[in-house]
Amino acid sequence: MQELTFDVPGVSCQHCINSITKATKELGVSDVIVDLPSKKVFVAFDPATVTEPAIKSAIEDEGYDITGEESGNTIPAEGQGKKTFNLKSL
Repeated sequence: MQELTFDVPGVSCQHCINSITKATKELGVSDVIVDLPSKKVFVAFDPATVTEPAIKSAIEDEGYDITGEESGNTIPAEGQGKKTFNLKSL
């Protein structure tokens, strides 16, 4: 899985959240978070299923400008690169 964060200054309400979420989920994005206070859209997706330009286009096609973008860490597939820690209570 791969994560991206987009700066989308036009998001301001529940309608914005719904339209961006629907448009990106229809592409096959696995997780979408639209954060109104920071005006950011966080997406997690499988690059084998959907491309970054397609995600950007879907957001822009809903009428939102993207003014910045950050690539997140690649999330390991299930069972890969995971570490389990046991923490004891004090």
